[in-house]
Amino acid sequence: MDYLDLKKARRQKILLLIGYCLIAIMVILSTLILVYVTEGYRISKNGVIQSGLVFFDSQPNPANIYVNSKLEPSPTNTSFLLPSGLYNIKISAKGYMSWRRQIQVIGGTVQKYDYPFLFPKKLITHNIDVFSAQPQFASQSPSRQYLMVENTNIPTNFDIFNLNSPGSVPQIIAIPNNVLYPSSMPTNLSGQSWQLIQWSTDNQNVLLKYNFNNTSEFILVNIANPAKSVNLSQLFKTYNFNSISLVNNQYNLYNLYNTNTKVLDQVSLNSPLVINSVLSQVLAYKTYSTNTILYVTTLNAPTGKALVEEEVGSTNYFIKETSLASLYLLDLTNYNDVQYVVVGQNNNPDVNIYQDPVNQIINDPTQKPFPIQVLRIDNPNYLSFSDNAQFIMVENGNHFAVYNEQSGSAYNYLVPYPLQAPQTNATWMDGDRLVYITNNHLLVFDFNDQNLHILEPASSQYLPFFDSNYQYIYTIVNKKNLGYLTQTATFVS
Repeated sequence: MDYLDLKKARRQKILLLIGYCLIAIMVILSTLILVYVTEGYRISKNGVIQSGLVFFDSQPNPANIYVNSKLEPSPTNTSFLLPSGLYNIKISAKGYMSWRRQIQVIGGTVQKYDYPFLFPKKLITHNIDVFSAQPQFASQSPSRQYLMVENTNIPTNFDIFNLNSPGSVPQIIAIPNNVLYPSSMPTNLSGQSWQLIQWSTDNQNVLLKYNFNNTSEFILVNIANPAKSVNLSQLFKTYNFNSISLVNNQYNLYNLYNTNTKVLDQVSLNSPLVINSVLSQVLAYKTYSTNTILYVTTLNAPTGKALVEEEVGSTNYFIKETSLASLYLLDLTNYNDVQYVVVGQNNNPDVNIYQDPVNQIINDPTQKPFPIQVLRIDNPNYLSFSDNAQFIMVENGNHFAVYNEQSGSAYNYLVPYPLQAPQTNATWMDGDRLVYITNNHLLVFDFNDQNLHILEPASSQYLPFFDSNYQYIYTIVNKKNLGYLTQTATFVS
């Protein structure tokens, strides 16, 4: 019997063990192959290469994708593997200007390009309203639904256009006289003008500065119900302030600042009492919430110096020491649940970007927070986060420096077209593109200086406006001493 044959039994055990080992080796090899395939590794005639997964989307969608001039079989809103390396990408659609960019594919990574915007080759513009003169003031709500234009016949009235209903008649609102003139309405009015301070995120309330007869009042205008408008200069008259802003874009919370005494207060609309500790000797500030303020102060600073600090609740965190300047650039926000703080000034080309500086200090109180990136630009005069907070832009005229928080990439470039006065800075069209007016035309380009287009005529007094879906561009232009509100489609019908 075989089971009594010890040699044969031993041989069968050995064969069984070898079989188990071979199976284990095959499982390990299969797992390794799957891991390497997942990481983008492929075998080619040139050996083993590593690929990256690249996703493309566009507006309009679908559009054709060309990789190194070769048309891909699938249009946009698709992903495919590309071996590591540099590629020239073109996205095109009939009737539209192509979008182009050179990309660096990194093996084993997923890269997403969902922002390409294709503008029509031929822009079709219609006049949708006519004003008796060029309006002196126009502004758009944060949601891009409402366009607020000063009435050219009665300066204290506004025309409110609902851009979500392009064909609708504008609503005319009138600011009550008892709001504008707390004592009594002047017999004669001169020098009337409006200045935008800030919109609230509720898209109903807007903080404006009303100038008249060599004086001014800060007015909170409610575009849905003008009777609810408030004269903040009178409401907060017990405070000594000449500058005002919303706390975290909330219409019921305010920063009151005096540019002479350098004192900053925070007050509530519902109960006009100080709601936060007073900051003194403040040269500049930026608030993010009711308990977070980024500011520059000379309090406790060496002679000729200033301190940049962030106050969170009742605790102050020292970020850096800096020299005195006539203009400070400060901003902070959260991106992917991480705080980013930006600090610069007009007499220093270095603009520092910090990632969560407060936590850096908490984790190691013996060390100052260190910047993750320094944007360098001569005499910077403007700083802004993009609409999606992914990009940080620093500017001086047509010289730009941009940092991408998602990829850690930085760009520094000069656009070959000057800003047209009275503009002092460009602004974000959306989360990925910048716009400004040059030579009475709208200029648009990607955050990295790519896909620059000169589009339609526009006034440099205010930037063009886009509806919430970016299907239309609205501009106000002057023709034969009349003001025209125009609408231009960004799609080919």
